[in-house]
Amino acid sequence: MIEIIPAILPSNFEELERELVRLRGLPAQAGVLNFVQVDLVGNNILAGRETFPLWEEFDFECDIMLPNPEREVQACIDIGAARIVVHALEALEILQPYRGGEYPIAAGFALAAHDSPEKLKNLEKMYDFVQVMGIENVGSQGQPPDPKAVELVRVLRAAHPRLVIQVDGAVAPRAREFARAGANRLVIGSAIIRAENPSDAYKQLYTEANALG
Repeated sequence: MIEIIPAILPSNFEELERELVRLRGLPAQAGVLNFVQVDLVGNNILAGRETFPLWEEFDFECDIMLPNPEREVQACIDIGAARIVVHALEALEILQPYRGGEYPIAAGFALAAHDSPEKLKNLEKMYDFVQVMGIENVGSQGQPPDPKAVELVRVLRAAHPRLVIQVDGAVAPRAREFARAGANRLVIGSAIIRAENPSDAYKQLYTEANALG
């Protein structure tokens, strides 16, 4: 099953809550709460907050795209993120103590589409999944696709058959292509969030990604 993860890029905490309300009613995948990725760009809107909005209805993943991201990891942990994606080795190192215990946090390491798979060398025990960026300039939604991303997914899948690979950025037009290349999870922002009916858009993308025949 290819998992679809809606992504929200909120400018403030109130916008995050409004967008989550629009995502209510998404069909559960495999009988569990749906994950939502919260993109942190510009400033950490989660700092000082105790819980996510609608935390009883969704599980949360943070994608930290901020300067000095190692300083932002703690805010995501404190608010209850179940998964955290980082783009820097220093932040990945800070996540290590939180990957065990009663409430372990899954650590994701992001690769740019132009990165070599060799970047993962000597890091394999430090992450739980890899996120391939489908766009060249991260930090905003609706950007054009980077054609190198599909090939990177294909190469990673061939080299790491059991690796959990998710893709973020310009995914919607290439959902089936990424699924066939070997992605397990597809992070999709504006195609769901900006749709007139987010639930219908979600269902359509899920069907397309899982139609591998």
